Amino acid sequence: MSGNANSRALAIVEGARPSLWRLFAACARVSVSSFGGSVSAMIRVEFVISKQWVTEADFLEGLALAQTLPGVNVVNLSLWLGYSLHGTIGAIIAVLGSVLPPAVIIVAAGAVIHHVSDIPLVTQLLAGVAAAALGFSLNMGIRAARHALTDMVSILISATTIVAVCAHIPLVFIVCGLAPLNIGLAYWKLRRGQR
Repeated sequence: MSGNANSRALAIVEGARPSLWRLFAACARVSVSSFGGSVSAMIRVEFVISKQWVTEADFLEGLALAQTLPGVNVVNLSLWLGYSLHGTIGAIIAVLGSVLPPAVIIVAAGAVIHHVSDIPLVTQLLAGVAAAALGFSLNMGIRAARHALTDMVSILISATTIVAVCAHIPLVFIVCGLAPLNIGLAYWKLRRGQR
């Protein structure tokens, strides 16, 4: 990355660093307005495009890390974003913002859902929301692929992963087999870039 691009990326993050309350509010807004796989895409819109608190490259690195850690991807991503912006307290605030509001809504809505689940219109609305979430997830996957697939080896590892998933190979074998290869490739690229 050139010096100007690097300083510009840092200026975006440092110049727009949110308060803890704004961090909580942003995570809460995303968590209560997103559905299923669309949450990562909505976090990107909120943190990268709308507020410009982190750069696109930093967000994608955090998303990749969040997906490799155990647990819920969105909580992992919120934790990483909060930590990058405010350290440990930011991580706690971001996770609380991502978890508390939906938990309250789920508990409050539980009784209502039981009574309306037989209404055909409700089923159709949920199917439409699920389709929109699938579109957001696909969009996020395409953006991540554009960022990550920069050479033939990365493309081959990605293609092998897709084939393995389609062949119903257990995920634990895919991760244990391909993750070390991908980590080694990233390490090699980093070392080559530092020379």
